[in-house]
Amino acid sequence: MKFVKTILIMTCILMLPLIAFAEDNEEELKAIEITATRTSVEEENPASALTVITQEEIKQKQHMQVKDILREQLGLNVVTPGRLGASSSVFMRGANSASTLVLIDGVQVKSNTTGSFDLQHLQMDNIERIEILRGPQSTLWGADAVGGVINIVTKKGKGDPTHSLSFEGGSFATFKETLSSSGGSNNLDYSFTASRTDSDGFSAFNKDRGATEKDGYANNTFSTRAGYNFWDDARVELITRLTRAKYDFDGFSSDVSGNFSTNETFYIAAPFQKSIFKWWDAKINLNFNYDKLKTNDTGPFTSNSLITNRTYTVDLQNNISINDNFSTVFGFEYQITNGENTSAATLFDPAFFIEFENKSQGYYMQSTANLFDSLSLTAGFRQDFNTRFDNKLTYKFEGAYKVKTEPVDIKIRGAYSTGFRAPSINQIIFPGFGNINIQPEESENREVGIEFSFFSDRLSVGSNYFNVDYTDLIEAVEIAPFIFEAQNVGTASSEGVENFIKWQILDNLDITASHTWNNAVDERTGKTLRRRPKNNFSVSLHQNWNKKLDSIVTVSYRSALDQATVGTPFYSRVGGRTLVRTAVSYQVNKSIKLTARGENLLDKDYEEPFRTGTQGISGYAGVTYSFN
Repeated sequence: MKFVKTILIMTCILMLPLIAFAEDNEEELKAIEITATRTSVEEENPASALTVITQEEIKQKQHMQVKDILREQLGLNVVTPGRLGASSSVFMRGANSASTLVLIDGVQVKSNTTGSFDLQHLQMDNIERIEILRGPQSTLWGADAVGGVINIVTKKGKGDPTHSLSFEGGSFATFKETLSSSGGSNNLDYSFTASRTDSDGFSAFNKDRGATEKDGYANNTFSTRAGYNFWDDARVELITRLTRAKYDFDGFSSDVSGNFSTNETFYIAAPFQKSIFKWWDAKINLNFNYDKLKTNDTGPFTSNSLITNRTYTVDLQNNISINDNFSTVFGFEYQITNGENTSAATLFDPAFFIEFENKSQGYYMQSTANLFDSLSLTAGFRQDFNTRFDNKLTYKFEGAYKVKTEPVDIKIRGAYSTGFRAPSINQIIFPGFGNINIQPEESENREVGIEFSFFSDRLSVGSNYFNVDYTDLIEAVEIAPFIFEAQNVGTASSEGVENFIKWQILDNLDITASHTWNNAVDERTGKTLRRRPKNNFSVSLHQNWNKKLDSIVTVSYRSALDQATVGTPFYSRVGGRTLVRTAVSYQVNKSIKLTARGENLLDKDYEEPFRTGTQGISGYAGVTYSFN
């Protein structure tokens, strides 16, 4: 291990002058995209449990926020109230919400204080595709990728410049205005989106429990991506995204007026890539993520507070293709994470100020061999060092075997991998809750799957089984009445089955369905972990009528879930729910497109999570004007 780490360090150091002085390459550079597998989409590892939400699907479903389209995906459970601006958590394969790593253009966007990324303000603006890589990915991405990785990629401009103006309005006095522009040539490309969203909303506290007032929401989002190609084989980009949001909220058990928060998030990435040799592409990504949350709370338990998070990252990635059958990705990541939390005094708690910083570096390598046009094998490892915790070694082994016959192709896949999650700042030093001696969680994952493809991929059916064991599980433990502390409590397990079907019934008619069964339990008590439902099901029927009228209907079901751990004072359970939505678009001519969508068409009354308000039947309509 010392020898391998030494080789990796020396190679990474030598890379810098090589990038600057490499010989010209007459062939066009093969793009190294920051994807969930750290390889291009065309070369994705067939052994991975990977779902890609394409640009076409994003347009068809017309979701306003990323959290809503994620709710329909295999292996995920997104817990979120229905209103805009509501705090939203994603649980992948039963892992904790802080155990799913979210990337936007290669930037890790989590909150260092809470340890997770809240999807509450992430609009669908300027997004090209979303990749969901299920299962531990610490080998490539380090800490916090225990459940998996959600990688969001913004649009890259191409072709003649095009521009669009769009407007959407509907229920709860919700209005959104969007300006977009994109284009590109051989050397320069760009994409830009600016949007404003306003909504009177509805109560964050459930109206059936006595809520009367509305909790409003406002969101300004600006997203840009610009790239420049030079030297025939080099590319540099500048990618930014700024979101400023303001939202009202209520207390846990009451309808409150005057509570609001303002949230500002910003990231910037400057990736540079070049071909060193015909078989060696290198990329260095310098990026920064910033998050500031200011809260005005009139309640006696919490008060005005200011929380700031910053993450600085340098990522050096190398992709080597020795031949068509063997490739390797290896690299180095250096990261500084810090956070601050300032809170004013309340009736029950004194004022406090906390701050924390951690520095880490990771060295990774993963190789893939494709043999006999049917067998794919992947092996990789990563060594992480940081200033706060013990060093961690993680590794991953994957394999897939494809059998091509008529009229069916069969793929059998399996994987074994390990991962870890570092405690958040709150879990380490938050007053009255943090534990300075807490250690990272560790996980061990095993999975197998089989997929069938019929009639030239017109019909695809698949099933995956996974089993994950967690050690040093981090949980909030009650150490005195209504007083909790973050502790490494022991072990937990999560097993499940993921099933999917995709059927192109006719050239203009298709259906997709997914079902996830998951049993995630605390091994100490045998109780189900909080916010992990046993079943999630989604089915969508899509039809395109004469290439102008496009429609899709989606039915999604989630079984009951425990809001808190059984036996605690805050234990509660919310029932299952079935939601039906539809989206329709009509291309009037080259310039004008009309859209409409309906949410919760059965007008179901449900809570998600406990005591929160959700939208009843609602509708929205819009128009987009495009021009050159």
